[in-house]
Amino acid sequence: MDSAVEEHVQQQAIHQAPAYLFSGEQGILSGRPRGAELLEELMQHLLSGPTDAATPLDFSRVSFMDVSCADEMLNKLLLRLTSGEIGHRYVYIAEANISVRETIAAVLQLRELAALYKDGDRVEVLGVLKTPMREALDVLLAHKCATSAEISDALGKNINIVCNRLNALQRLGLVCRLRDGSVVGGGRQFYYVSIV
Repeated sequence: MDSAVEEHVQQQAIHQAPAYLFSGEQGILSGRPRGAELLEELMQHLLSGPTDAATPLDFSRVSFMDVSCADEMLNKLLLRLTSGEIGHRYVYIAEANISVRETIAAVLQLRELAALYKDGDRVEVLGVLKTPMREALDVLLAHKCATSAEISDALGKNINIVCNRLNALQRLGLVCRLRDGSVVGGGRQFYYVSIV
């Protein structure tokens, strides 16, 4: 990617929104009612923040979260995000102990959803993501920003197959797709951008 195009894409890229810090009585988040309360608070936090931004979900003050609470909050949150109900906003897990991550992963697997967990430079997928989409995601995470043609070249796969995978990742809220005008000969040019 040439520097002028890269600079243009960086101007449109996903920004980091203020983190949402979870906390509970004695570090415990439990029950569907508490999950519903957290969902409403989190939705207000997301809607008060910028669009085209990724919000880190910080569970550093949570020592335990049960499946009911996680299901009520995360399932509904991700469904709202992927439906486009709240615009171009994204979330990822930024801080969580192993117990909380396992609970989140279990809920996401049950609901056939996925979320990204970022720990320093390491990014992990929690939930369900098929291998072909994971391969495309891994390439995008390494590049941070790329066109479908660039990812197709990196994977050695047909561009139509790669476009389908990238669009699926975008619908899951794991990547952001930015339009960058038309290309010579017709068609549209999209850049896919990592949210972490």
